[in-house]
Amino acid sequence: MADNILETMQRLLQDVIAPDVREIKVRVGSLEKSIDERFNGVDQRFDSLQQQNEAQFKAIMAAIAESKAQSENTALREISYLRERVAVLEAQRH
Repeated sequence: MADNILETMQRLLQDVIAPDVREIKVRVGSLEKSIDERFNGVDQRFDSLQQQNEAQFKAIMAAIAESKAQSENTALREISYLRERVAVLEAQRH
């Protein structure tokens, strides 16, 4: 009788539970593949955004450097002009 119960349990495992387990394994594998594909897509989008941000940052830094150079150039011209005026005024005083 115990053998009969064991055989029944074994048959139940082979006929009912084992196919369900195999199906679950296939579904999990499919989900893993789908998740991997989505994460790869997200990674590519982040890489693209990072490259765009780096390019924009470099452009902003270049614009700041250009503006600073222009500002310094303007200041130097004004200082030069004021030096000339002071020199003229000093020459007139003497």
